[in-house]
Amino acid sequence: MEEVTENLCYSLWGSTDCNWAYLPSCDLPSKRSLWSNITSAKHEFGSGKWCVVGDFNAVVASEERRGVVVEPYVNMEMIGFWGFIEALDCIDLPLLGRRFTWYNSNGRSMSRIDRVLVSSEWLDFWGASSVWVISRDVSDHCPLVLKNSNNDWGPKPFRFNNHWLTLKNFKKIVEDGWKEQEVTGWMGFVLKEKLRGLKVKLKEWNKVEYGNLEGRVKKLVEDI
Repeated sequence: MEEVTENLCYSLWGSTDCNWAYLPSCDLPSKRSLWSNITSAKHEFGSGKWCVVGDFNAVVASEERRGVVVEPYVNMEMIGFWGFIEALDCIDLPLLGRRFTWYNSNGRSMSRIDRVLVSSEWLDFWGASSVWVISRDVSDHCPLVLKNSNNDWGPKPFRFNNHWLTLKNFKKIVEDGWKEQEVTGWMGFVLKEKLRGLKVKLKEWNKVEYGNLEGRVKKLVEDI
């Protein structure tokens, strides 16, 4: 196997205007360390045209795995990875061509563990972008092709975390957010505007509730 060097990464990217990181193992602490380093780097360098690409060996939802035995720690890993993407304040570009990026040799297990995360500044500069998953050859990973396109993915998508449903105060947050809005007009318009207002309220609540998600997850692991 070819050694991964800076020159190899630069040649794949097409210029030296990039940085890269190597994930030494697949255990959860190492993943958290990588996520923390990437987030810290982005906060240190500030806003800009960020494009984070790689095999994160993690998913944000159970639907992104098929035929894979889910270990007890995986739910905690999904919450942590979802929190990392939120903290990074980047957009997870949707995949085109295939749903999964990794396939086991037996053909029964597959996952979406490779992703392209971009900042809003990236999209402002390069325009709407898409990620195409093409057929794999020797590797068990499918190559990803990042393309500019005319597709407008719109603003950063709203992510609903199923874990919210397990929180006791979530139902009240939704009810209060719905009732406090006074919107008039035909029913379709009222529904659309109330959903939009509720989305804003849930985003604000999520920042307060999960502002330090990684720290909370780490503390839970230590307590266990």
